[in-house]
Amino acid sequence: MDEIRTHFSKTVDDYDTVSDKVVMKNNEMHKCLVDAISFEKNKELKILDLGCGTGHGMKLIMKMFPNAIATGIDYSHKMIEKSKKNLSEFLDRVVLVEEDFNKIDLTEKYDVIVSAAAIHNSSHENKQTLFKKIYNALKEDGIFINADFIRAQTDDLNNQYREIYRKFLENNLCREELKIWLKHAFEEDMPMKLSEQFIILKNHGFANVKIVWQFNHEVVYIAKK
Repeated sequence: MDEIRTHFSKTVDDYDTVSDKVVMKNNEMHKCLVDAISFEKNKELKILDLGCGTGHGMKLIMKMFPNAIATGIDYSHKMIEKSKKNLSEFLDRVVLVEEDFNKIDLTEKYDVIVSAAAIHNSSHENKQTLFKKIYNALKEDGIFINADFIRAQTDDLNNQYREIYRKFLENNLCREELKIWLKHAFEEDMPMKLSEQFIILKNHGFANVKIVWQFNHEVVYIAKK
């Protein structure tokens, strides 16, 4: 995780602008995540965002659900500071916590827990523990929505995904920026197969897990308690 922390400390200053260059269909993925929150728009929801980054997803959620309150967790100080600026109009409904979501205890209960392009940075062992914590932190009938990078089911398909993504990065970045993101994507990331994630989620008690969107190696899935 130290390598991941170092990576984002280098890129956070321009992450809002670079995110569309390193996440394919970034806006579509985030819109799908928000659309998957299957509650009435005026409901007083309690929401947790794991790896909130610069607040992109939280901003969309706050606009969509005017009575919701949210907590965002991110281990990058720079990300949290950027989130404060991006979420300035919603700070009466948002709490931002500078912490590693793999290590923090989730002691409160939430209607919705979301994460976008974050959990793939965690080791597979940490994913196991995190999914259990997420289940325990949800209210009855609560939902977990994960928008993230995955590993394909077969090596051949995974190699195809990686090649498509490599070309995407090469078309959008150059020089040192490209070098940094190629290293992050192909040496530091720890994506997990969907089948493996779904087994873990169901073993921890989630009754219904399904994909709601996919493009190449990016997916949005929803798990209902």
